[in-house]
Amino acid sequence: MGKDERARSRVAIIGTGLIGASIGLRLCSLPNRSFEVVGIDRDPEQIRTAKKRGAVDREARSFEEALEGAGLVVVAVPILAGPRVLREMAPYLAPGAVVTDTFSTKNEVLSWAAEYLPEGVNFVGGHPMAGKEATGAAAAEATLFEGATWAIVPSPTASEAAVQTVVGMVEALGAYPAYFDAGEHDQLTAAISHLPLFLAVTLFRLVRDSPSWEDAALLAGPGFRDTTRLASGDPLLAHGIWRTNRQAIVHWLDRFTAQLRELRSLLADPEREEELGQLLTKTKLDRDVFIENPPRREPPAKGAEVPSTADALGQFIAGAMYQRLKEYTAKPPVIRADDPSLRRKLGIDDDD
Repeated sequence: MGKDERARSRVAIIGTGLIGASIGLRLCSLPNRSFEVVGIDRDPEQIRTAKKRGAVDREARSFEEALEGAGLVVVAVPILAGPRVLREMAPYLAPGAVVTDTFSTKNEVLSWAAEYLPEGVNFVGGHPMAGKEATGAAAAEATLFEGATWAIVPSPTASEAAVQTVVGMVEALGAYPAYFDAGEHDQLTAAISHLPLFLAVTLFRLVRDSPSWEDAALLAGPGFRDTTRLASGDPLLAHGIWRTNRQAIVHWLDRFTAQLRELRSLLADPEREEELGQLLTKTKLDRDVFIENPPRREPPAKGAEVPSTADALGQFIAGAMYQRLKEYTAKPPVIRADDPSLRRKLGIDDDD
């Protein structure tokens, strides 16, 4: 295999913390893969740990070394480092390269990509709905994304083949791709991910700062730990989420505050006992349905001859897999966030 062919069959992972190293672990574990995984990180300890654990085949010391001819580039750095990383790596991206990310918000990220990435480079935003409180390459897991939804948010200029390249990676990681518009993605994640994070912080601080903390801590069980779990996440991640999705978070916080006031009124009025019971029962039933029947894509049609994951992804990265994908596999289902019924369920008005 010549130098150019090896380059085209390279995945470059920028940032080898929990997410980047978990991606690398899974990709490097694929049998019979035809691509190289190269990693780079500003923190020498992170890239050394990633290499030692088998999350990358090779450490790069510069963007030039990591990106030379790479067909697929995964940016997995903290979101506030996004503009700098995109700007600094831009000169070394090969024409036709596919760049994706793992950032928690998308509106600003797509703007950064449009500003800093050169013409001819395809940006396809990504957001894995998976993670844990522990950080760094030492906490990485090859199965971290197994069964998780992975939001796909293509830029307006991304080719269909580039989108399918990212879909191929997502499926190789064991996740389910779901397509979203950037603005819709940020509104929805503000409701189901970002607001719960800040509510967990607030609840923990409420109890921790009370004069009764020591006694409360003795009583705190799984319910309190589970409800406040997100407060143990990376503060830098939370800060980046706030910086890039502040308006959407405040929108949902205002709505939550209104519902909290209504809940307070309900709890304070002994004459509304039946109404409270109805609320609790309906919510339990609705959540049980959500937990027991999560949305999933349809499996490939019976009898379809599907190439191995490693082989398919290798050809994606080399830019030759798109037509074969259409021939061999069923089209991944599209979970569209702009579905009017979904907007109504979440109470998002078109004017929001």
